[in-house]
Amino acid sequence: MPMVINSNIASLNAQRNLMASSNDMSTAMERLSSGKRINTAADDAAGLAIANRFTSQIRGLDQAQRNANDGISLIQTAEGGLQEATNILQRMRELAIQSANGTYDSGNRQTLNAEVQQLKAELDRISSSTSFNGQFVLNGSLEELELQVGDQANQTVTVGLAEISNEALGVAADAGVSSITETSVSTAVTTAANALNSLGSGDLIINGISIDAATSEADTASRYGKTASAISTAAAINEFTAETGVTAIVNETVLGGSVMTAGDATGTVTINGTAISIQTTADAASTRAAVVEAINAKAELTGVVAVDTGSKDEGVRLVAADGRNISVEFATVTGTNTGIGLATAAGSSIVATGTVTLVSDSEIEISSNATGDATDAGFKEGVYSNSYSQITSELSSNTSTTALATGDLVINGVAIRGTVTTDDTASSSNSDASAIAIATVINEVSSQTGVTAEPAENLLRNGGAQLTTALAVSMTLNGVAITGFTTVANDTSGNRQSLVSAINAISDQTGVVAIDTGVDGTSAGGGVELIAVDGRNIVIDATNIANGGLAVADGTYRGEVTLQSDGAINIGSLTANLAANAGFSVGTFGGGASGQSIANIDISTVKGAQNAISGIDNALDTINSLRGDLGAASNRLQFTINNLSNVSENLSAARSRVEDADFAKESAALSRAQVLQQAGTAILAQANALPQQVLSLLQ
Repeated sequence: MPMVINSNIASLNAQRNLMASSNDMSTAMERLSSGKRINTAADDAAGLAIANRFTSQIRGLDQAQRNANDGISLIQTAEGGLQEATNILQRMRELAIQSANGTYDSGNRQTLNAEVQQLKAELDRISSSTSFNGQFVLNGSLEELELQVGDQANQTVTVGLAEISNEALGVAADAGVSSITETSVSTAVTTAANALNSLGSGDLIINGISIDAATSEADTASRYGKTASAISTAAAINEFTAETGVTAIVNETVLGGSVMTAGDATGTVTINGTAISIQTTADAASTRAAVVEAINAKAELTGVVAVDTGSKDEGVRLVAADGRNISVEFATVTGTNTGIGLATAAGSSIVATGTVTLVSDSEIEISSNATGDATDAGFKEGVYSNSYSQITSELSSNTSTTALATGDLVINGVAIRGTVTTDDTASSSNSDASAIAIATVINEVSSQTGVTAEPAENLLRNGGAQLTTALAVSMTLNGVAITGFTTVANDTSGNRQSLVSAINAISDQTGVVAIDTGVDGTSAGGGVELIAVDGRNIVIDATNIANGGLAVADGTYRGEVTLQSDGAINIGSLTANLAANAGFSVGTFGGGASGQSIANIDISTVKGAQNAISGIDNALDTINSLRGDLGAASNRLQFTINNLSNVSENLSAARSRVEDADFAKESAALSRAQVLQQAGTAILAQANALPQQVLSLLQ
């Protein structure tokens, strides 16, 4: 090994090792002083990124816990206000019961009522002033309070905080109001300008008040059929709101689509007087899209928006949000396609009206006078109450004798099974489509729907002029032949009596009784009427029966079914609205339980005190339900906090394993580095002295 003095390799080696041990010692000291294994990205770039993600989640979870705790505090604040409201209502109920006692005079009741009025004022004050962090919790402004209880977006819990003012309390929670909706009408017409059935004078009587005829002046939106529109009907009804207590609300007009036929064609459709060019293709989906685009391009002019149903069978639906009439005229197309998905065929026209919903705080009674017809306004006669509902079918106006199939009729969410002939043992034919059969299948599920059905008596009225010539009369009624007879010319009264006698002679076999109205038959009635009290079908096959005073066509005549319920009756269908097979229109009729608003409570009379009790009970039910919901929400939030704490704990442990220093390991590393530093320093000193040995060679 040569001896040199310019390069002290041993010293350089010692310096390098000393620097390495110094770095190790610095790293160990940094980790021990900070407690972290990763202090800079250079320590562990991937580990730092993972640890930072853990930190974000942990801090988010910790804040979510604080949010949930704040939510619990808010709920506790609201619950405290509700407790005082409960105490107030309990005292008011006690006073109402006391005032209802006959041992008190009017002066005593005035004193009791004075306290009730003060309690009402305090209830309102609690509702309007109870707050948490500046937010009022019982005035209805926080009906859906969202609490962020997670570390990610939209991880929320919704808490409902209802209003407990005097106005808000008292009416049962499931009451709402009486509400009925008229049926919409889509009528095929020769031209769109032809009139629809409109509300006439006497057609509609609401709560005993006759509604005036609808006028075109009320509807400035519809182009055709203004007097028959939902807008005009609602305006006519609202003219008498003060007398009836009923408000009419206009709903959107919807005109359903129809089956599309694939093929290339062009044509023009006129909607509410605006011509729109239509181009179709061999692809149904593309055609629907093209039709929708073309119609919506003119929406500002027509007031009608087209909606693609996504179905070849349902085509394109038209909607007028303001309830105006929708008139559609479809000119003859050129090409192979005559079905563009609208509810009218080529070369025809249609006008659709919207619907009107009647709303009231009490029951709604619909009727018409002797010459009127409530159906002209789209309503069925009957009583619709917030505590009782009754609707009657329209089987008699439905000439179909199709049996009810399973799913055709859905009542309050329960599908009614199909009718079979054994459901009606009284009718002689079409027994599976009779009122008796329909009532039978509805009553089978009354325990689930809360609705009972009763077949009404089947009344068949004369529908034409009584003839006066002498002719032989023969008739088969419900499968039983009457004794034939010959009418006497111009003896209309005697001829009616002969027919009545012949029919009633076999009534024990037919279940049908005939009645002579005492007047000659016309298209408006009179003549001979037939009645099947049990609601069975009336089946007629007759010759020259109009000469006997019963001018009706041969066929099957069905009775009606009346549905009754203590709550709302919701009519639906699973089979393309074939609820019509049962004579019912799809919709919701009636409401829930009633009650008196706390704001209107006055116990200065016995009657007022009695009425107050039910209202206060409803208010207590409302608050009890709200307190129950808040209690459940509070418990839920506590479980949420527990879960968040658990997740945060485990994530903290995971982060610790990634970034925290192992003190045992780092202490050992520090000790090692310190020893190496001492040894390195000593060796460096010796290495620096090595070149001096060369001097001995120069002596």
